[in-house]
Amino acid sequence: MLNRNPSNTSNVISSYRKRRQQRGPFLVYGAIALVAIGVIVLLYWLFGSSQRPLSGLFPTETPTPTLTFTPSNTPAPTLTATITETPTITITPTRSGPTDYVIQEGDSLDAIAQRFGLGDDGILLILDANPTIINDFNGVIFVGQTISIPAPGTTRPSSTPIPANLPSGTRIEYRVLPGDTLAGIAARFNSKEENIITVNNIENANALAVGQVLNIPVNLVTVTPTLPSTSTPVTPTVAGQVPGAATATTAPGGTTSACTFQENPAFVTDLQNLINNARTGAGLAALSVNAQLTAAAKAHAIDLLCSNTLSHTGSDGSTPQTRVTAQGFTASLVVENLYALSPVYGGNPQSAFNYWNNDPASKADLLNPNTTVFGIAYVSSDKSMLGGYFVVVSAKP
Repeated sequence: MLNRNPSNTSNVISSYRKRRQQRGPFLVYGAIALVAIGVIVLLYWLFGSSQRPLSGLFPTETPTPTLTFTPSNTPAPTLTATITETPTITITPTRSGPTDYVIQEGDSLDAIAQRFGLGDDGILLILDANPTIINDFNGVIFVGQTISIPAPGTTRPSSTPIPANLPSGTRIEYRVLPGDTLAGIAARFNSKEENIITVNNIENANALAVGQVLNIPVNLVTVTPTLPSTSTPVTPTVAGQVPGAATATTAPGGTTSACTFQENPAFVTDLQNLINNARTGAGLAALSVNAQLTAAAKAHAIDLLCSNTLSHTGSDGSTPQTRVTAQGFTASLVVENLYALSPVYGGNPQSAFNYWNNDPASKADLLNPNTTVFGIAYVSSDKSMLGGYFVVVSAKP
C-alpha cells in the first residue's frame, strides 16, 4: 500500500488552475490581433493594390492639374522688308523658219495646219514641203512620222499658165491634191472631164485619191480673150444666169464673149481691211476707196481672167496708168498689185495679202506713203486657168 500525501495533490491542482487562468487573456488578445491583421491585409488587397479587383467599381478622384505659366522669350517684331522673288518668264520663241513636227495620235493635216496658223491653204503648204506624204504614202500620215512645217507667212506660188501654143491633146502628168475635182482639173488645163476619164480609165469620177497621178490632155478647149482696157465692163441681165455672175463684153461692135466670172464683195472688203490695218500698223494713213480706181481694177481683173494671163500689161498693151486715165481719174502716182490663185487651192484675201507682204516690192507698193486712195477688184471662174484674180490699184491724185 502506497502512502501519499494529500496536501501535495491539492497543490498541484491549484497550481494548474492558476496557470490556466493566466493564459486565457493572452490567447484572446492574440486571436483579436490576428483578426485585425487579416482585415488590414484584406482591405489593402481589395483597394490598395494595382491589381485590386474592386477598383473598377468605385470612382477615384482625378487630381486637378496645376497650370504653371512659363514665360517665353519672344523677340520683338522688326521692320525688315520681305523680299518677293520675281517669277522667271519663259519666252516662247516665234517661229522664223521651217519647223520639224512629229505626228501624234489623232493628228490630221488640217488640224496641224490650224495649229501652226498656216491659213486656208495650210494642207497644200504641208504637202508642198513634204512630197513624201504623197509620193511614198499616198497622202497618209502616221504616228511617229516627222514632217516639216513651213515657215510663218509661207504662200504657195501662183500657178503658171499652160502655154497657149502647146499642141492640143498634149498629155502632162498631174498628181491629185486634196480638194481636187475632175471639173477643176479640166478647167485648170483647158481640158475636158470626159477626156481625162477616158485617158486614165477612171471608173468613179467622184473618187479621186490624193496622190493619184493622172495624164491630162491639155488645151482641148480654146479660150477667147476679150475686153480691151478702154472698154467698160457691164453686167447684163441674162435669163438663167447664176446670181452674182457677170459676162465680159466689148464696147466696140457690141461683141459678147463667152467669158463669164463670179464676183465676191466679201473678199474685196476683207482685203481692204487687211491692207489698211497694215498701213495704220506701220504708222501710215489708211487709204480711201475710190470708185474710178475700183472700175480700173475690175476691168484689168476681167481681162486677166479671160486671157489666162497674169501681167501688169493688158491684153491690148494697156498699163496701170492708162487704165486709170481711161476711167477718168487723173493721177500723179499709180501702183498696182496682182495675185491669182483658184479659191479651190486656197486663193483668198489672206493668201493674197501674205504673198504681197512677203515680196519686198509688192509690200512697198501697199505701204507707199504717197498713195491716198485705192480700188480693189476680185473675179473668179472655174473655166479660167488661174481660177481667181485680185487686182489692187493705189494712187495719188
